[in-house]
Amino acid sequence: MKRTKKDKIVTVSKQIGESTAVWFAASRSFVLFEKPAWEVFDKYIHNLPVLEIVDYFTFTYNVTFEDSQKFVAEIIDRINLMNGPANTLYHSPKLCADFDDCIFPIFSEKCYLIGNRAVHFIYGSEWLMSCFHPSMAHLESESISSDQLFEVFELNDLLIFRHNGMVSDVFSVENSHYLRGAVSQKLYGVIYGVDDQDWMVTLHSAAISDGRSAIIFPAQAGSGKSTLSAILQAHGYTVLSDDFNAINRKNGFAYRLPLTISVKEGSLNTLVPFYPELAEIIPEKAATGKVVRHLPVENNKPGLQAAFPVKAFVFVKYSEAEPFVFEEVDKREAIQTLLAETWVKPDPENVAQFFNWIDNISFYRLQYSDYLDAVNAISLLFKE
Repeated sequence: MKRTKKDKIVTVSKQIGESTAVWFAASRSFVLFEKPAWEVFDKYIHNLPVLEIVDYFTFTYNVTFEDSQKFVAEIIDRINLMNGPANTLYHSPKLCADFDDCIFPIFSEKCYLIGNRAVHFIYGSEWLMSCFHPSMAHLESESISSDQLFEVFELNDLLIFRHNGMVSDVFSVENSHYLRGAVSQKLYGVIYGVDDQDWMVTLHSAAISDGRSAIIFPAQAGSGKSTLSAILQAHGYTVLSDDFNAINRKNGFAYRLPLTISVKEGSLNTLVPFYPELAEIIPEKAATGKVVRHLPVENNKPGLQAAFPVKAFVFVKYSEAEPFVFEEVDKREAIQTLLAETWVKPDPENVAQFFNWIDNISFYRLQYSDYLDAVNAISLLFKE
């Protein structure tokens, strides 16, 4: 692991297999460099003159000076691009002190009992309520007091999230998924008494547990992660979360969050034999636009273990036409896919911890059409 600084280029790097993952502080973005691109990066940030880098490549790789010059220039351009704040994947609107005191129209108020904590939500619109309430409706409780106030509302084309009267996050309307992730992370913190700075990473994913460790299913459109999670719950496993998972930087553990599993209409016939009550649940249009039924998870009982070490990531794909596959996958490709659905706390020490954490976890690909094959594969993985 190394941290480097050259002309305000601040990075954290970690070798992963034959590649090197690099996080750029300025853009809060990740890049995977393979040799020889990594050599250009390494020499450039250590102040080697560009001409000397070109000469090195010309000699080492037996290419023409012109080809070496072109390649080096391309990599340096990419480095400078990633070192620009304008190239961050997400630009958070600036927080404003006025957001703490502003008044907004209240559409609805709800109180939920999550674990042993009561949380009071105030929603500024029907659409914002649809982002959160359906997954927590089974936890709604009447006439209980709470010292935890979550307010989500829209102001001047911005989505505002306030916690206990103080603005916590602000997002543009088109980035509502970031709002859902921020609220989920804060819920984790409230339930388990974990400060914001102690969450290493928030993953858009599902997670299950066998009572000893956790396996995470990264979110990919149409992957069937929710369906498989529900099937595994019916076979005795615990669904920790169906949509977002927060990982504690102090222990690297995944935690329970007792929200619902979102069951799409295409999965109904598969899951009704396990959950007959699904047929009676009224389908709703989710904030994403998809029609789903909300199946409560069975992880909100008193005395259940709160958190588990992460054993593996499994990229799930349901396919009727393709053969069953369960295999370990190249970590470089897996991490590149994973990072697209991941928010890592943008602090160099935290990113270094994230790199070390993820380097000690295995990645698998599961492709199935028969759910029994999938259940057996996950069961074997837990037993390893």
